[in-house]
Amino acid sequence: MTKLIDQVQPVVLRALDRSAKINYTASYRAIIASLESVNRYRDLTIDQVNTLITFLPQELHPDGKTDFYYGDYILQKKYQV
Repeated sequence: MTKLIDQVQPVVLRALDRSAKINYTASYRAIIASLESVNRYRDLTIDQVNTLITFLPQELHPDGKTDFYYGDYILQKKYQV
């Protein structure tokens, strides 16, 4: 099974790289580690999801409950619910 990080849209990973990697190194590493440690978005904790959203630009935030619950806001089309 593929890891969650392999299912994430490249634009999301680039946005994290630009917004958090240099100024918030520890948070960036924690986000990447959490994406590498699970196979599905639903396996992330609420705290991990909140940290991810905190460091994403506003235009990449979830658009409602469905996006938040299933991770469609970060996942590639073929992995979306």
